[in-house]
Amino acid sequence: MSHKILVPIDFSINANTAIQFAIDVAEKRGYSIHLYHNYTVASSSFDNEKDEIPEEGFKADVLMSDLMDQLKTNHPAVLFTSTCERGIITESLLKVTKNSDYLAIVIGTKGKTDDTSVIMGSTAYAVSQKSSIPVIAIPFNYKTKDIKKIGLLSNFKYEELDTLNEYIKIFGTDVQVKIIHVHYHKESEDDIENKLEIWKYQIKKHTQITKVDIEVDSIKTDIEELDTIPEVINDIIKEEAIDVVLITKTRRSFFERLFKKSVSKQIIHHPIIPTFFSKA
Repeated sequence: MSHKILVPIDFSINANTAIQFAIDVAEKRGYSIHLYHNYTVASSSFDNEKDEIPEEGFKADVLMSDLMDQLKTNHPAVLFTSTCERGIITESLLKVTKNSDYLAIVIGTKGKTDDTSVIMGSTAYAVSQKSSIPVIAIPFNYKTKDIKKIGLLSNFKYEELDTLNEYIKIFGTDVQVKIIHVHYHKESEDDIENKLEIWKYQIKKHTQITKVDIEVDSIKTDIEELDTIPEVINDIIKEEAIDVVLITKTRRSFFERLFKKSVSKQIIHHPIIPTFFSKA
């Protein structure tokens, strides 16, 4: 069975960033890449109404053809395929990946416009919540690099092991895992660290990763400007030099807190590193 990475694109700068991330993984792991575009008003017509529409048809078809030629020339070791078709991206992606051999969706978090896009932004979050395969959200202007350390957001649920194994299936085991737990009560930190030590043992036992460490932090509730969970997580990401953060969607109570407030949605709307969402 061939293994493919699906990259939805809208020919924006960050779509190109997502493509580069996918190429890096594909070249290292021997995967192929499928570029997917749903026609929009902007991509189905040419900028100048007087421009003669070529035989290829819509503007997106021409852009896709040019992009494919460029990618095949620059990355001859990777097999590229592509599709341009009508549809709503949040619905189309779920249909395309159902009963297929795609490993993951790699999607940018900003698109053709600055803060909103037919494809990117909140669409990445919507797709991640319903996708039957993992979704990897790539930050705006992210520079692809080797992945040496990943952060696994933890609330002591066994589904997190599934998330980690999904990551391993795509990226392999040559990585260090930092288990991250954020809580509200500073006084309970010792007990939480003990739980995480047990969880560290479980991860080593049920996955092929041996380099595992823990990181615990609390929400500061004694100051006027309260920390949010995403802010604390982002601080840990920066301090620990984490390359990819893993999120397990089945932990409802944890992620209801994580995503309920609009400020908290910055993890998916404006991630600072690639964010790996487990499959639904």
